[in-house]
Amino acid sequence: MAAAMFKMGRKSSLLLSLAYLVFVNVPHATSLISFDYNFSIPGVLTSADIEYVSNATASSDRIDLTVDKLWSTGRAAYGQPADGMAFFLGPYPVTLPQDSNGGFLGLVNNPNNTANTDFPPAVAVEFDTFHNHWDPNDTVNHFGVDINRIISSAYTPLPDGCFNGTMSALVRYEANSRQLSATLRFDDDLDLPGLPRLYYVTATVDFKDAGLPQNAAVGFSGATGDFIESHQILSWSFESTLTSVAVVNKTGK
Repeated sequence: MAAAMFKMGRKSSLLLSLAYLVFVNVPHATSLISFDYNFSIPGVLTSADIEYVSNATASSDRIDLTVDKLWSTGRAAYGQPADGMAFFLGPYPVTLPQDSNGGFLGLVNNPNNTANTDFPPAVAVEFDTFHNHWDPNDTVNHFGVDINRIISSAYTPLPDGCFNGTMSALVRYEANSRQLSATLRFDDDLDLPGLPRLYYVTATVDFKDAGLPQNAAVGFSGATGDFIESHQILSWSFESTLTSVAVVNKTGK
C-alpha cells in the first residue's frame, strides 16, 4: 500500500504523473518493507534513502519533481532495491528515459521517435492535466493506470481545472486478484461547484506479464511540456508484505 499527499500549482495546463509503487508476493520470499516520510520534519528530505533524478530536488518541506521551465522532467525514488519486488516505476538503479518529457510524463520514451530503442517496463498511476491526442476523448483531465505505455489501461475522467491545490492519493495492489486500485482525494476547497471529493480507478495488472523484475525502484515522476506547472510531494508513506508460498511435492502410486 502506498499513500501520498501532493500539491500542484498551475500557471498553465500541463502534464503530471505520480506513480505510487507497491510490491507483490513472490514464492519463497518473505519480507516487510515500510516507510513514512513527513517532509516537514528537518532532515527527512536529505535522507540517503531518497534519490533525486534529473530536475527533481529537495525543497524546504517538499519534493519538487520539476522546475519552473518548459520541458522539465524529474523523478524521486526510494533509494534501495528490495528482494522479491516485482513492481516499479523505473529500473533500479533509478534512471529517467531520455525522451520522456512533455506528454510522456517522465515515464516512457517517445515511441514515435525511431531513435528510441530502449523501452523498459513501467507501471504507474498517472494524474494527467493536459489532453494529448492519445488521451481519452471524453475529458481534458484524467486519473489512470498505465502499463508499459502512456495510454491508460483504465482511467477516470476528472473535471477541467481540478488539479490546482493539495491532493491525497492511496494506491493498493492485491497480488492474488492482480487488482491495482487507486483513490484520489481533493483536500482543498476548489471553485468548482458539484466537484466530488473522491475519485477511484481500478485495473487488472499482472506484474510478471508486464515484465517487471524483482529488484525495482519505487517513487514519483513528473514532467512539463509547452507550459509550466509545479509538482510537489508533501508526504509519502509505503508498506508492503511479501508472503512466502509453500511448494509441496507429492509422489505416490
